[in-house]
Amino acid sequence: MRGRGLRRWRASGEGRAMYALVTVSGRDRPGIVRDLAAALVPLSVSIEDSTMTTLRGRFVVMMWVRAPQGVSFSELAAALAELERQTGLDVHLARAEGADAEVEPPEADLRISVQGADRVGIVHAVAEAIAAEEGSIVDMATRVVHGEPQPRYMMVLDVATSGRREAIAARLDEVGKRLGVQVEVSPIAPAEPL
Repeated sequence: MRGRGLRRWRASGEGRAMYALVTVSGRDRPGIVRDLAAALVPLSVSIEDSTMTTLRGRFVVMMWVRAPQGVSFSELAAALAELERQTGLDVHLARAEGADAEVEPPEADLRISVQGADRVGIVHAVAEAIAAEEGSIVDMATRVVHGEPQPRYMMVLDVATSGRREAIAARLDEVGKRLGVQVEVSPIAPAEPL
């Protein structure tokens, strides 16, 4: 919101539930999630999907939210701008338009774990192998673990394979051999309702 120039949205979309992507980052401290939720509750905004993590002392949040009919994008933007002003967090808000508002993400059916000596190009090689077989990375976490004799790189990905598990696994086996990293592939059971 700082210098981001929030876009104005057409009034035609103001009469029904609104969906938006909210991203927040800032120096990690206790109470960030509380503060963020407190900014949304007065508008009856629901957090539908979210992921949160700490990266090198910075807390990062991505949330898919739904505002009820009658709550405008500008009201949500104002509430989040106030949160940003009060807390010093960096907040970005993007409204989902049309059919994008209701799209269900692909369901991951394969977990890939990669580890080995840290080097440039591991993420690219793994992502390239997955994309070459029309796989879609649904979730990914990486970490460099510093130690002797050298830092190690660890990466875990959840992938929607579009039925191409074996082909993706074969390409990743080649990547592992070429880069000298260990690649483990295992199926993920279908998600059960919470």
